[in-house]
Amino acid sequence: MKKLILLLIPALLFGGYERPGSTSGQFLKIGVSARAVGMGEAFLAVADDASSVYYNPACLSLIGFVDISATHTRWFAGINHEFASIASPFRRIGTFAISFICLYTDAIEVTTPLQPDGTGETFYASNYAFGLSYGRFLTDHTSIGLTARYIGLSLYQNNVSAFSFDLGTLFRTDIRGFRFGMKISNFGPNLRFINEFYSLPMNFSLGAAFEPIPSLTLAAVMIKPTDDEDVINTGLEYKLNRYFTLRGGYKFGYDAETWSSGAGFSIPVGEAIVKLDYAYSDLGVLSGSHRMTMGFSF
Repeated sequence: MKKLILLLIPALLFGGYERPGSTSGQFLKIGVSARAVGMGEAFLAVADDASSVYYNPACLSLIGFVDISATHTRWFAGINHEFASIASPFRRIGTFAISFICLYTDAIEVTTPLQPDGTGETFYASNYAFGLSYGRFLTDHTSIGLTARYIGLSLYQNNVSAFSFDLGTLFRTDIRGFRFGMKISNFGPNLRFINEFYSLPMNFSLGAAFEPIPSLTLAAVMIKPTDDEDVINTGLEYKLNRYFTLRGGYKFGYDAETWSSGAGFSIPVGEAIVKLDYAYSDLGVLSGSHRMTMGFSF
């Protein structure tokens, strides 16, 4: 496993990028957590809940109780994005998780050259992914994790599927909560759609976070995609008290996305903790996107 990582890193760091639009499965790039999006998705070294399956599976090792997360995103142009995950730790073994991601449109009317106003038929375009994840400590300070996904894309009468893998690591220190990690995302075979082959949107990410004061977390992530230029995510999370948290973030190098903000509530209910997070992200000419995440830990 270590040799595989060492072989992949130079290719991802120093290889050129392809043209935008040269990969398929773009829905895999859309953030799945309001908490993460609220802080600019600078979340690779911050994740500590069920959304770790997406941001860094190595962070699953930090989960001490069963954690459930579900997110709804109202994307632009009538597109919806859903995410759900449940993670459960097992003593001396590690943490296992399952997840589901789905992107789907409203009803689209079927048109033809002879019936440009519509045939009366409708269809839906959808992308989905089922994931199985595992994360564990290698040492007291080092963790590793893996997410395997089954991906499906559907457009009218055409369907295609494939498998992909995410591999992540996390290293924590005792110096002001400083930690850093790396992740390889969407590593897998090409998708064949009709008569064309498309690669998955694989990328390599490096992230770090630290706490200059106990209630404030600052974080940054550098992402090198195979289908575009490098981008950087930055963000912060400030805990006003044990119940309420404020977040903000900014993205550099993106065509549309720039700033984001959000807030979260954490409420103890008996032996469980109920979490509610909201985030707004600016998408430039595409307006903005709203996300809501409901979480439970018990």
